[in-house]
Amino acid sequence: MLNDMPATTAQVAKHLGISGRTLQRYSAAEQAPRAVMLAMFWETRWGISVADTAAQNEAARYYSWAMALQRENQKLRLQIEQLQKMDFGSANAPIFRV
Repeated sequence: MLNDMPATTAQVAKHLGISGRTLQRYSAAEQAPRAVMLAMFWETRWGISVADTAAQNEAARYYSWAMALQRENQKLRLQIEQLQKMDFGSANAPIFRV
């Protein structure tokens, strides 16, 4: 993952809050604590791609949901309009329609 980052080892170490020597030791052992690996993953092109894809999928889902609600709202407005046109002959029917 270090090779995929456009930063120097010192910059990555500073970002992670560890020393450069510690980062070199992790790199040499090809093993690091899970928190370090996760933090590094989100800075790679793969992590950025995952975040972008998730954001795009969420946006598409919420757009679809909004459109479905808009269609339902329009359908209900039409039903209300039709019901308002009907005369039920009730005693408390309004005299004037607005």
